[in-house]
This record gives sequence, structure tokens and C-alpha cells, in this order.
Amino acid sequence: MSHRAEIISRIASVPPLPSASTEVVRLVRDPESPSAQVATAIEYDPSLTMNVLRVANSSSFGAPQTVGSVREAFSRLVPDNGFQSVLAAAVGKIAEGPMGGYDVSGEDLWDHLIGSAIAATKLAQVLKVSIPEHLFTAALTHDIGKVVLGTFPEVNARAITALALEQRISFEQAEQKTLGIDHAEVGAFLVEQWCLPLSIVDAVRLHHQPERAVQDPLIVNLVHVADVVCLMAGVGASVDALSYRPSSHAMERLGLQLSLLDQIVYDVLNELLKVRTLFKFREGSPQ
Repeated sequence: MSHRAEIISRIASVPPLPSASTEVVRLVRDPESPSAQVATAIEYDPSLTMNVLRVANSSSFGAPQTVGSVREAFSRLVPDNGFQSVLAAAVGKIAEGPMGGYDVSGEDLWDHLIGSAIAATKLAQVLKVSIPEHLFTAALTHDIGKVVLGTFPEVNARAITALALEQRISFEQAEQKTLGIDHAEVGAFLVEQWCLPLSIVDAVRLHHQPERAVQDPLIVNLVHVADVVCLMAGVGASVDALSYRPSSHAMERLGLQLSLLDQIVYDVLNELLKVRTLFKFREGSPQ
């Protein structure tokens, strides 16, 4: 029995990504945006304001004095570190809470999403390609569909994995057979609902099928490999982790050798530890 229609209807109940988050990302990526305009966008959202101040006052920045305003914080933060961390916190608030169907906690899912975002960026740097505009956000949201599916009573990732092994099909194909939809498609519906750019929607929908990418193949390939690297390294992995291997298509398109992935894993684990420290996890959720 397909549960597709019921699952899609449930997507509407997922909290939207704070509008300030998407606006901040848009402004920061535009080199012409004045810092005051970025600060104003953050100040409209109390949660984002709190997180910006927390990052700016972190010992990681080694500042002798604390800052009390977003405008002061903006002058201290490197945009690609500070505001990407703020976006990570926004997604983390949506992902918090157990997702029993995938046998994974909200904290573990957050680890995997932010780890994948770090990995995708590191991959682009290692390959010496220009980092695509929406790469970090695409990687950060690629598995967000599990937020919806993980709370659905019919989702049992262990049973889905067993079906995949029995029929020698991929995990997402087994999801389709069991539910009538997979977590990648659900995630694409969700980020589309958040009005994120089409290149992000495409990356979320195709992160397990990079060979189908049309809109922006580079983003899809980078997100795909980053996702699998984190799964294989156990970064926030759920019960389906062992069902994935990097696509030979994506590896060839990127010109990647497997030997390079070990260094990526090392860099991701180190960077993830720093990010987790910035947000001072309490009771298992990013605050």
C-alpha cells in the first residue's frame, strides 16, 4: 500500500526555514551587500541574533571583549564561517527530536547534515573548483526529508534495508517500494516549500542519483560524494548508512580518487568538532 499522498500532505506541517536565514545567506553571498543590511536581516530574528552573538563571542575567535550587538558581531565574523553556522543552527532547530523510523536522533541528523556541508566545501577546495553559490545550503539540507519520514509510523529503516539487500536494490528504491516515495523526494518537496533555489531542490532530490542531474551537476555530484563520505565515516549515520557507496559516475565527473576521501574525512571530523563546540550542545540539540 502506498503512503505517498499522506506523506506529502504531512510536509505542510513542517516548520518553515526562518525567512531571516535565507535572506542572510542571499545577502552574504552578494559581495555588494552592505554589512549593515546583513546585520538588519539577522536582527529581525531573535534566534539568529542569539546564535550570531554566541559564535562571535566564542573563544574560537580569541577576542578580548564580548560583543553585544549583531553589528559588532558582523565585524568580527568571517561570513563563510559565521553565517553558515547560523544557518546550520536554523536547520538544527527543525531537525531536533527523535526520528524513530531511521533509528537516528535529531542531534545525529544535524551532525550528518553539517558534516556533509563541510565535506562538500572541502571537496570543492581539494578539487580546486569554484565553490558553487548554493553548495553549502544544498548539502546542509540534502537529508532533511528524513525529518518528515522519520516520524511516519510506517517507516522502518531496518526493514527497508533488509528489503534492499534481499532484492539487491538501493535503499531509496526500497523506500519507494515500501512507502511510494523516498526521503530524497520528500526533502525536495520540503526545500521547494521553503522557496529555496532550484539548484538546491535538484541537489536534494538527486543526491543519490547524481547521473540524473541537469540543473547543476557539479552541486549534485559534490553533495552526493560528501553525503556518502560522511555515511561511511559514521558522521551522524542512521541505520541505512551501509547501504550507500559513492557513485562511479560522480567520482569520474569530479575526477576524484578514493585515496583523497580519507583526508576529507579527517578534515570534516576536525571541523565538525569545532562547529559543535560553537553551539555548546545541551540536552542533545543545537541551541
